[in-house]
Amino acid sequence: MYKDKIILVTGASKGIGKSIIEFFAKNEANIIMTYHINKELAELTKKEIEDTYHVKVSLYQLDLHSEEDIIKLYQDINREYEHLDILVNNASLSMDDDIDNLTKDEFMEVLEVNTVGTFLMIKYMSKLMDKNGFIFNISSTDGIDTGSVLSINYNVSKAGIINMTETLSRIIIPKVITICPNWVDTEVTRDMNQEYLTNEMKRIDQVKLIKPEKIPEVINDVINNECVSGSIIRIDGDINE
Repeated sequence: MYKDKIILVTGASKGIGKSIIEFFAKNEANIIMTYHINKELAELTKKEIEDTYHVKVSLYQLDLHSEEDIIKLYQDINREYEHLDILVNNASLSMDDDIDNLTKDEFMEVLEVNTVGTFLMIKYMSKLMDKNGFIFNISSTDGIDTGSVLSINYNVSKAGIINMTETLSRIIIPKVITICPNWVDTEVTRDMNQEYLTNEMKRIDQVKLIKPEKIPEVINDVINNECVSGSIIRIDGDINE
């Protein structure tokens, strides 16, 4: 059902983003992927997807701090494709610290990337979409009730995405949905302090990490089941009950 559809995924070089573009490439969609800094990794992922699934993959550098970057990306996609079917706002930033050490600049930078960046992507990319389009924002259960006291700025940024989804669903044409997983089995999660991760999972009663492949499965289910715009979909994974 995705043959020749055009999907844009931010932060798609690894982790959740890579799992999403793999799913859609396997289903014959045209892929637009962005990266921020690691061009080498992004190019390796692009080549891997092209060689494995034989689909068109366009790669763009994107700094979500920059409205100018987002406008340029919009213009490039409009020129090359003239249309967009699915947008996944996946790229995210975290800068965890306790309240005494967390600076205003660090707090604002996380909000600027995660919340304001998501808003600007929706503002511009939705102009390329029609009523059959879908926008998926990757938020977190940390924006609802699982946030650590060390991730205040991240929690607020993800809560902002949830609220923004509900608001924008009333005024934009494509459907806008937010997906809120808790801990996902990505490279970033595996590279973090494992004692901290274990303690955090125990704190929220999460037994196992969510497989990244679960996220595109949920996206596919939403598309196929005509989920209501503005919906917030929580993925808790395996939890103690």
